[in-house]
Amino acid sequence: MSGGLFFSVVNLLHDNWLLAGLEIGYAAVSLYLLTIIDKTRNLQLLTAVYLLPFFSIMIVALSQTTTTFAVFAWIQTIPIICYLLLGLRLGMYGSIVFVGVGLFVFSQRFSSDELLQNVEIIANLGLASLAVMIFAHIYERSRLLNEQRLTEQATTGSLTSQPNRLKLAEVFERERAHALRNGTPLSLVFVDIDHFKQINDRFGHEVGDRALVHFAKVLAQRLRVNDLFCRLGGEEFAVLLPGSKAAQAREIAESLRERLVAQSLTVDETTLHMTLSAGVACFGVDGQSLDELMLAADRRTYAAKRAGRNRVITREDVEPILG
Repeated sequence: MSGGLFFSVVNLLHDNWLLAGLEIGYAAVSLYLLTIIDKTRNLQLLTAVYLLPFFSIMIVALSQTTTTFAVFAWIQTIPIICYLLLGLRLGMYGSIVFVGVGLFVFSQRFSSDELLQNVEIIANLGLASLAVMIFAHIYERSRLLNEQRLTEQATTGSLTSQPNRLKLAEVFERERAHALRNGTPLSLVFVDIDHFKQINDRFGHEVGDRALVHFAKVLAQRLRVNDLFCRLGGEEFAVLLPGSKAAQAREIAESLRERLVAQSLTVDETTLHMTLSAGVACFGVDGQSLDELMLAADRRTYAAKRAGRNRVITREDVEPILG
């Protein structure tokens, strides 16, 4: 906004009314975007709306007879701005289009009678612009890869390679919005390994880690593609089941329990039989937030342990057991 106002004054002093008017209009657009930038849900669209007149003003300024060739320096900032604000793909497209147009306008405006000299000038400017675009592309690609790697590290446990509570919260918000929008069911199963402390005390923490990996591997093989199986910490796990009602969630939890019982872990020629206790909670009936569903499912898991472990408890089961 400040830049638009500053250069509009400069152009008014040079009697360049067209460019001055465009820059005043751009300053007004900048002021408007400044007031809504923290509230809008259409950030990428507004970014494009913001950049289109910005780059167009550069091209218009380059084509004006009252401006100097130094305006082309602004053209070379286009790749950096595009990649920074539009991302990898749109940044590349925007850079190619506007830098290409800028080079064409420059060649028409500042051409000389000597062909070789014209070719040398355009070749130098074109290669310099291409170098800026390549470096911007490499930087943005590296940044995205590093961001993905850090996000994966932050949302995935190192031992079992299962998503953690942070990932569960992220996916739950997305599935919650989907459930509210389409009226589809959503269930959560809280899972706890039975007598895990005894495994650690008897065999040591190294075997305890192996038991956790075995547990995660066995259960993950049974789940559907859209289900999210994550480790909350210690021997506690959770399974988010989009599209599943309480009865379906119970069936899935029971199949997980049966699968774990059927696949024991062998430790130094000793067969380690593992079981689980689980509680089922449903979105809407047991709450609207992840914390509410986790609390309800956790209480039912505790009820399953009180009832003898190695079982699944739903809302319909918990009242008789606690009574």
